[in-house]
Amino acid sequence: MMSERRFNSALTPAGEEKISQAVISGSPAGFAFMAVGDGGGSVPVLGSKPLGLMGEVYRAQLNSITVADSNKNIVQAEMIIPPQVGGFTIREAALYDVEGECLAVASVPETYKPLLAEGAGRHQVIRIWLAVSSTASVQLTADPSVIVATAAEVKKAQDSAQDYTDDMASTLTETLKTAIADAVKAATRDVWEDDNPVGTVRLFQQKIDPNVKWPWSTWVYLGENKTLRLGKQDGTDVLTTGGTDSIQLGKDNLPNVQIDISGKAESVDLGTKKAAAAGGHIHKGGLLAPGSEYSKTPIGSNNQVDVSLRNTDAAPDHEHDVYIGPHDHIVNGKTSALGNGRSIDITNSFIKLMGWYRTA
Repeated sequence: MMSERRFNSALTPAGEEKISQAVISGSPAGFAFMAVGDGGGSVPVLGSKPLGLMGEVYRAQLNSITVADSNKNIVQAEMIIPPQVGGFTIREAALYDVEGECLAVASVPETYKPLLAEGAGRHQVIRIWLAVSSTASVQLTADPSVIVATAAEVKKAQDSAQDYTDDMASTLTETLKTAIADAVKAATRDVWEDDNPVGTVRLFQQKIDPNVKWPWSTWVYLGENKTLRLGKQDGTDVLTTGGTDSIQLGKDNLPNVQIDISGKAESVDLGTKKAAAAGGHIHKGGLLAPGSEYSKTPIGSNNQVDVSLRNTDAAPDHEHDVYIGPHDHIVNGKTSALGNGRSIDITNSFIKLMGWYRTA
């Protein structure tokens, strides 16, 4: 039996079905969103089987859903409307699941939700108390990303907060709000400029392009596979590059010294050797020699006999035995190649970062 009170809440047929299925299956039904409406101009009178809102004006995720009375199986769903939303009268509210199906409807006291620009800025808290067959059949969760405050905190804020006065409202125009926003933006930009003047170097441990992150400035990449080395204090050699990750040593890289190389061949006994055949010759032999004639004695006044002088027979070419004996020799030469000319890796231990410097 429906209550005769003017303001009440009730499950829709879809809500009753899902709650019943939740009781049977043990998998709780979830309330995810709340919407408010203007009731078409008046506070609606709920029938026994409400279907939805008559005139929806705002919808958002629930701020919280809690057990209000465990003895009577009453749950409380809460939504907070921020100050920048408004300009409408609230007379009804409804709860929806994640699929957007309406599960419950409530009539609420008529209240006007102003816009901040109208001079009254406030959070509007809308709560629906709903009796269910079992609180266990309702999923008592809310999206943490939309939780603004607990119910107690919102109530405390409502008790201590006051609407803006008419005098303040008259000065808080859209132009002034824009000017304030621009001033805050400019001040933030000035602080950033102080921290990032032209010439600033930024290092990142992930892929970040400062030209995209701060599009009002211009940045140049330092270069790939480089190490940083501090330049002169007067800045005359800034951005100078040089060096290499490897070198190849040559003759000019070796110390400027001379290396003496000397030694002896191993001593070897060559024994006795024969000279090559040679040395054929003849001798002057005199009167009786058997060889060829080489002179005649002239006949003179002493009655000398005319006789011929003759050479000995010719001796043929012949050999001689020569004893050489043990000996050695002084030798000079070159060593074999010391290596194969590979480069030496001189890269030090490093960690790679992305580096940019600002030019404008």
